[in-house]
Amino acid sequence: MVRLYDPGTGRVAEVVPARPGVLRVACAEELRAQVVGDLIRRLAEHHRVRAVGVWNAVPGAPDLGVRPAQLSSGPADVRVGEAVGRWDPAPWDGLDPLAVRLALLETHYRADAAHTRADLTRADASLTSWRRGVAGWAESPGRPLDRSYVAEAVAHLDDDLDTPAALSTLSRLATDDSVAPGAKFETAIALDMILGLDLVRLVGRL
Repeated sequence: MVRLYDPGTGRVAEVVPARPGVLRVACAEELRAQVVGDLIRRLAEHHRVRAVGVWNAVPGAPDLGVRPAQLSSGPADVRVGEAVGRWDPAPWDGLDPLAVRLALLETHYRADAAHTRADLTRADASLTSWRRGVAGWAESPGRPLDRSYVAEAVAHLDDDLDTPAALSTLSRLATDDSVAPGAKFETAIALDMILGLDLVRLVGRL
């Protein structure tokens, strides 16, 4: 199960839901915090734990792949806000908003981030490249996903949401000639269920 930094103790510890099988995640009314909260929910669901969001959505959150919360207030097992680093992004009009999510995931959530327009444009190009790669893999014969790559990426995410390391694992998968394209496709889908980057957007459209 996921291990997260606790601002109260200053340590990283496993999150234990107060109610077995249900993880309640509350977020501050801040865009980066809600992206982090969405990631925690997705990761919990990968571990077959029901995740309930507790927050009031801020403008732009749905565009960045943040799924709606089920509750606007109430008790929570995880509170996302205090430990999240400061974020100062340039305007991203004209770019894919999920490229902004990618730019955020490229930096650990507890580190400050100041994204320039050039940073976000680069992330937009990277996201398009990823989607083209996934669309290409989709044309190959189907193969089971590569469990070792999924396990490695999830282990990074379980360790205080180490998203840069998880993305590095995904990048390594793309260049691993020992993994069949069909297996790369299924593996990318499995990891994108957590990362929330809509990597399959161009499948069947190229």
